[in-house]
Amino acid sequence: MTNLFPVNFRKWLSRTSALATLVILGTPMIPAVVTAQQTVTLFVTSEATNTVNVFRGEVPSLKFVKGIPVGKDPHNLGISPDGKWVANSDRRSNEVSIIDTEKLVEAARIPVLKQPHDVAFSPDSRTLYIGHEVETTVTVIEVGSWKKKGLLHATRGQHDLSITPDGREIWFTVTNRHYRQGDPRLGILDPATGKLITLFDTGANAHDVTLSPDGKVAWVTNSGFTHIPDARVDYVDVVTRKVLGSMQVGKYPFHSPKRGRDGNYLSPSTSELWVSDRGTQQIHALSFSSNSVVASVPVGKHPFHIAATPQEILFVANSGSSNVTIIDGPKRKVLATLTVPKQPHGLAVLVKP
Repeated sequence: MTNLFPVNFRKWLSRTSALATLVILGTPMIPAVVTAQQTVTLFVTSEATNTVNVFRGEVPSLKFVKGIPVGKDPHNLGISPDGKWVANSDRRSNEVSIIDTEKLVEAARIPVLKQPHDVAFSPDSRTLYIGHEVETTVTVIEVGSWKKKGLLHATRGQHDLSITPDGREIWFTVTNRHYRQGDPRLGILDPATGKLITLFDTGANAHDVTLSPDGKVAWVTNSGFTHIPDARVDYVDVVTRKVLGSMQVGKYPFHSPKRGRDGNYLSPSTSELWVSDRGTQQIHALSFSSNSVVASVPVGKHPFHIAATPQEILFVANSGSSNVTIIDGPKRKVLATLTVPKQPHGLAVLVKP
């Protein structure tokens, strides 16, 4: 993974004692101790217009660059750790669109199995994984050639994916049917063998799973259907597969930023996990140390995915209000509201070196 700042600058930052609270992001992150604006490129899906829309500029004054036509019902986005590619699941046309982040064009459109949903890049940016809500396998694609390498046998339909920092496990949630007690809703795949490692029941529906930056804990939201909210968030030991505990978060917790999908600025020393809440129209910061909500910030209507930068600037896709809320994470402050094409869902951020 590419480090975004020179060595001398990183050393200077490491000696700085006044460190702000960190947010969950993607590859090694610089603590938010500087206030200089940063230039970003933001990619946002529009389910209503079948486009991925690109915005660019200094935070928070982003400007529209272009809309890139993709397949039908673009849903989740994934950005490669090397920053070269954005993958988009075209949910209703059974395709995945690949966007070149430099040329800002669709570089490839790949037919896949039915109803692709989540997309995630491996830590080395060489492999793209596609989860399917109504298929029992995960499609594996070679980055660059965009050829299919094979399938991972999940034995269940998959909703959201999360890859361990070492790339050896892929965690997934199962949310294509109502939860029943004893019904496993969390699974783990071995990408090396293509086989299922285990399925287990956390006692709730399981919507999204996000791994902590050190790879030791998996955080699971449980609002599995948009009409069945569940404020419960579970945290699971990655090694033992045991539920360590649960907490109540707002009304309708949904998604958190994760590596290989929303951005790639995750620090091993991160102390917070940000979660979107469709019910309260907020995002919440969860503390890893206290396992509690330590901050909440208002956003737009029906917030879904969150992306973030090394300086803890958060971008929240609000499907119901067709905008993106831009937030200063450490200050818990809304910086701006960016109007975007209708029904944004997935988004990803690339920070200019």
